[in-house]
Amino acid sequence: MENGSVKISLDSFLQSNDTKELFAKIDYKLKDGVHIQQEGKQTVLYNYIVENEESLKLYYKELFKVDLSSGGEFPDKYYYLDFNNPNSRGNIVSDHRHYLKNEHIIIGFIIYEIMTIQKEVDLNSITELKRKIRIDYEDIKPGLYRLIAKSQNKNPGKLNDESIDREVKSALIEFKKIGWVKINDDDFELLPAFDRLIKFYENEIQNIDEILKELK
Repeated sequence: MENGSVKISLDSFLQSNDTKELFAKIDYKLKDGVHIQQEGKQTVLYNYIVENEESLKLYYKELFKVDLSSGGEFPDKYYYLDFNNPNSRGNIVSDHRHYLKNEHIIIGFIIYEIMTIQKEVDLNSITELKRKIRIDYEDIKPGLYRLIAKSQNKNPGKLNDESIDREVKSALIEFKKIGWVKINDDDFELLPAFDRLIKFYENEIQNIDEILKELK
């Protein structure tokens, strides 16, 4: 591959002065399903990927059979390894991939509906988010109880509002691990990479009302 007059190869990134310090950190994060963007300590990792993007794409494609992909537009661009490409799921062992529970995906849909569709962009309290889900989504609690119970091998009849609260916090913690949200004590903030949930489940998001009705 050529970039202008410079030929880019899968090991070109090794010539960067920052490779020794940064590449291992980036590699571990990407293989663990983390989305890297211009956010806090990730910014230096993001800049490294931008500077070596074509070489890194070749590296992951040739050695691991997985695409280094990106989403969003500057300044909200983010990078991730696409383990869900139907043409190549890659040869990175599944232990390194991050899988979201069904109940966390549903909670992600609810957060999307609250923040994007209802446009409650000022909602940043985890406590308030829990309260809102308990009150405004009262009618889908039975479905959430069933999902949580199945995941935890429990009787859904023994679950209550505290179970919902714990699962909302658990979902946010999982989203934080993969770079979708930022958490500071009781505050949370959606990061650009939260868009990945929306893109991946685009068809489901378009039918979010029907999905939520099925949980009643």
